[in-house]
Amino acid sequence: MQKKSISQALGIWVLRDQIVTPAQAKIISGLYLTHIDSMKSDFNIWHSSWAISNLYRFGNDLVKAELETAYQKAKIQPERMKGNTKKLANRHINGKRTVTGFIHAGGRSYAKRHLVVPGNKRYLQSYNEYLEKEKK
Repeated sequence: MQKKSISQALGIWVLRDQIVTPAQAKIISGLYLTHIDSMKSDFNIWHSSWAISNLYRFGNDLVKAELETAYQKAKIQPERMKGNTKKLANRHINGKRTVTGFIHAGGRSYAKRHLVVPGNKRYLQSYNEYLEKEKK
């Protein structure tokens, strides 16, 4: 999330449909709260806030407690956006139905290069594998 590129939000976005521990939720919340106000791109604001919303909705009470401040902040982020992006982001973040899955090939491709899913050969098998691929 320290990057200022289009991929700034994707590090937590790719986790959005996962079940996380309270300790992981605390780290994610801290990252989000540290960076959200400095994000300029509607894409990054939308995707990082969508991630927080999904993680909160899927979390147990302990996870929700760690994400509460970030979740409250995420819910108002669509107001920073314009036009159709604002509407779509609001639906993803605040809609009655949680939006999950990879809607397009770009998201799925990013996930396959960043998520560790042992046993599923379409994804990385370890953090070390990620580091090796990043060197190339």
